[in-house]
Amino acid sequence: MADISDGDGTGSKFKNIRMMFESQGQASPPVSQKPKKISVTAPPKINGNSTTETPETRNRSSAGADGKSQVLRKHPVLTPTDHRANPLATVSNISTDNRLSVPESNRSSALSDISSSEDEAPIVSECDTQDQESDVGEEEHDATYEEEMTKRREETPQEKNKRRRFKIAEELYTTEEAYYSTLTLINETFRNRLKDDEGVYMFPDKTIREIFINTHELQNLHVVLRDRLKDRIENWQLRPRIGDIMKSIAPYFQLYTDYMAKFENAIKTLNEMSAKNENFSQIVKDLEADDEHCQKLKISQHMLGPVQRIPRYRMLLEQYIERLDETSPDYPDVKDSLDKVALAANKANDNITKLENFQLVSQLLSNVSGLGLTLEKQETRAPMVYIKHGKIMKMSRRNIQDRFIFLFSDVILICKIEGHGKYKCNKKIFVSDLRSIADNSDPNMTYPFELITKKSSFILGGKDEPEKRSWMAAFGRVMAGGGQATTTASPQRLGLVAPVWIPDNGVSMCMSCERTFTTIVRRHHCRACGKVYCSMCSSNKQWLAFDNKNGRVCDSCNTILSARDGLDDKTRKTRGLTNSNFFPGTKDMSEEIPDSTLTKGTIQSGSINGHILVKVGEGHYQKYWCVVRGVILHLYAGTYDKKAKKEMPLLGWNIAEPQDCDKVQDVTLTLKVGHQGLDPMFLKFQSESEKEKWYEALEKATFVD
Repeated sequence: MADISDGDGTGSKFKNIRMMFESQGQASPPVSQKPKKISVTAPPKINGNSTTETPETRNRSSAGADGKSQVLRKHPVLTPTDHRANPLATVSNISTDNRLSVPESNRSSALSDISSSEDEAPIVSECDTQDQESDVGEEEHDATYEEEMTKRREETPQEKNKRRRFKIAEELYTTEEAYYSTLTLINETFRNRLKDDEGVYMFPDKTIREIFINTHELQNLHVVLRDRLKDRIENWQLRPRIGDIMKSIAPYFQLYTDYMAKFENAIKTLNEMSAKNENFSQIVKDLEADDEHCQKLKISQHMLGPVQRIPRYRMLLEQYIERLDETSPDYPDVKDSLDKVALAANKANDNITKLENFQLVSQLLSNVSGLGLTLEKQETRAPMVYIKHGKIMKMSRRNIQDRFIFLFSDVILICKIEGHGKYKCNKKIFVSDLRSIADNSDPNMTYPFELITKKSSFILGGKDEPEKRSWMAAFGRVMAGGGQATTTASPQRLGLVAPVWIPDNGVSMCMSCERTFTTIVRRHHCRACGKVYCSMCSSNKQWLAFDNKNGRVCDSCNTILSARDGLDDKTRKTRGLTNSNFFPGTKDMSEEIPDSTLTKGTIQSGSINGHILVKVGEGHYQKYWCVVRGVILHLYAGTYDKKAKKEMPLLGWNIAEPQDCDKVQDVTLTLKVGHQGLDPMFLKFQSESEKEKWYEALEKATFVD
């Protein structure tokens, strides 16, 4: 751990880095010394001509509509303040045009008229004079640039690689100088502002250590690297290589392992202190408002600099070695240093990925209310990894609801949409409780699939088939711990896993005795199988392992569960459980409902089936689940009803379009089914394509082949 003192880092594992380099004859200035701007010597002449670029040629822009020859803009050499030298610089600070322009005040001024007795002299403005001089200068620049481009086109591949290697080495130095400025901001400027007038920290030592980690050692290391690169660039003609420098520094990049491992905690501590301590928060705000130091960036963004630096070394070294011949004496050193940097870069990339995930999860959860303490405890055990989020439909007991799901590696949040990007968590499901994901054919939901969990199971639906498959695949990967999992249903033992409840509007009668539900005869769900029964057919109590308590079950599930537990009647009575023969005449259902699988309701089906709005004569439309079997049209009040409300033989009936006299709205979506002497029946569909399918099926059922 880095020493929080401002001296030479006494007590630190790397306190003698600078002394080690100085002992090798490499002088190193004090850490607090500001970097000086240096003049860069151009690479050796090629074919007797220098390839040095002037500021004017670097800033050339393409010609406008004045008819001058067009030339490409040259990129300027990077400076410590250049946005390419500093990856954290903002684009808004970069000028979009480097051409010199005449001040507006000069353009508006003009010389007085000069009178002449014979020949009147022309009026010449100062602006015109400057424009003429500018035109002459631009012509010279154009000629210089064209000459230089001609020389580059005549370069051999070896000469071109030589020039480009210098450019890469130059960029390595300029970005290193900018990076050292970032380390100085963190380790000196920010650290010093956290002290009082006597130089004592105003905050706990633990907080200081967690925020600054080992930035003091990193600064000591990079002042050496910066100065060596500076000296090498200034004397490039004498020693055109960088491999020896990077090879000597690369072993000390192990310092970054400690920094990246503790970086996430450092940002967390910084944010917590800013939220809890007003004095600390004000210091941070004042520093971030200082554009000279922070360049309109947050402290946390500058602290990301060390994490991004190692991948930058890797990128530049890879570009450098691509333009280096294997026979070059610089090649072995560059290759060795690149291998060491690559190891550190891989760790850096992993940490960047973790950081991005941490920030994304934090941002998403900040918009969700009602999480509760249970989720917080789960977060402390292992960091959540974001998988997927989006809007989805969920079938509840009474209706279909729009919900928003946040899927993470260890928890599923099913939230109510409150608007303005805010959500309220209604249900938390831990991935460890997931049992299976499977297709579902419930007609009340578009593109449905069911999610089976230990404590609650339900039907979800996507807007289309690809979205449905995408969600099923995402849930499958989570169940498999990140691997590819199959999403087929697996057999589940009754009472051990929560069933999928049949919605209330899916049945209009008891699924056992077929009594019609009314305001007096109410619906009751069996907690074991999820079917809907009347009170007489579901007045049993059995122990349900998934709910860890006794629950209401139907007669058939009661028979199975009571036979499985093997308890005598006295023990069952003591535990509040129902005997298997609680109701006289209850038949043995052990074979009818297999013990190995959860039972599901049967959806009535035929040659064609679906929800249709139906009215007879001048009555009102009612929604029915309509099924055609043979020549009979069955109208069910619920999709899971065993008995139809109406049954109509279709032989001899006429299928046609409604007439004007029928006074029917939405004629294009309606069919008229009529028979002589009977009131006509009107069927209203959701789309014209659905209407056409039903017309063909009904027309076929009106006669026998």
